[in-house]
Amino acid sequence: MLYLLIAYISSPIVFILSRLFGRRSGKSVIVFQTAKIGDLICTTPVFREIKRAHPDWRLSVAVDPVSEPVIRHNPHIDEIIVIDRKKTSGFTGKLALSARLCARYPAALILLPNTTNILAAYWALIPKRVVVYPDFLGPTLKKLLNFTTHVEYHLYPKTATETYLASLRHFDISKCSIDKEVYPSPQAMRRFADFYTGTQAPFIGIIISAGNAMKDWGRANFAALTQRILDTTDAAIVLFGTEKDRPLAVEIIGASNSNRRIDNLCGQAGLEELPAVIKGLSLMIGVDTGLVYMADALGVPVIDIAGPCDMRDQRPTGESAQIIQRRDIECVPCSHTFRAPYECRFGDSHCVSGITVADVLKRVLNIIPGRDDTRTR
Repeated sequence: MLYLLIAYISSPIVFILSRLFGRRSGKSVIVFQTAKIGDLICTTPVFREIKRAHPDWRLSVAVDPVSEPVIRHNPHIDEIIVIDRKKTSGFTGKLALSARLCARYPAALILLPNTTNILAAYWALIPKRVVVYPDFLGPTLKKLLNFTTHVEYHLYPKTATETYLASLRHFDISKCSIDKEVYPSPQAMRRFADFYTGTQAPFIGIIISAGNAMKDWGRANFAALTQRILDTTDAAIVLFGTEKDRPLAVEIIGASNSNRRIDNLCGQAGLEELPAVIKGLSLMIGVDTGLVYMADALGVPVIDIAGPCDMRDQRPTGESAQIIQRRDIECVPCSHTFRAPYECRFGDSHCVSGITVADVLKRVLNIIPGRDDTRTR
């Protein structure tokens, strides 16, 4: 409510300054998407379609520092602006960001409408400010949307990506493709050029990490799934996660009674490097997290253990994508693109824990051939 009051108090000054300095006719646009990795990957069609329709426009993208490596090598983006939430949480931080952007852009597209993004575009005197109106929005943010110029409503049955693309109509862009894109660094392409050599076996990636603890499938499940895949298929395994997940990966490898190849990449490759590895997989398995969407963007079949996530909002769209979700649980889904809780209100996250290893293995065998002698086990 404080920033809403400040916005109204500042509006006469912004109006005068806009009249004096805000009339810009240059060919540039800034897109605000400061959400997490998966959301940013689902935004990549926007970058491509802007450049397809307006190749002479300069495209800047404002992102969270954690997600930034995902688009570092995207050829459609001319400039990446990192918005650190800690540095922009206060009034002076927001004002400094606005000053950094001031007098640079004739248009802004705000795909994640929060206080910082809305006010930064407003105080930067950007004349055209298009914003996505989410299905979940608090009263203060609703009023802050008055400080934008165009609104695109996110309404079912559109996915978030479809809404993002629909907002491009305000820039005379239509007939868009929802295909996502990720690009590895050239260094990563060289580093992992021989990663899959030496075996004809299919490689299955397993993401043992969950950015949101409410989605965590559990170390016992991941360990058991790894062993069951080794028992029932000829596949090799690649474990993905953060540095914090390395002990679990070591534990999984140590518990395996197979002499088949298991690679531990937890904390061993950055986000800008991972596409170089993931694109060679035959299958990726994980909870609904950023790397699932990265694999989906690269055309790799995925199994998404969706848990509490609203798949109507955002989901893998590949032809072979498989989604496992307990829709029989009354509270599912409770996690949405524009409203994501971090704790289960019932304390048990049964929507995730209720998905069994057998449930996932069944989907694996729909994609990866099992050994003939294990089909009936």
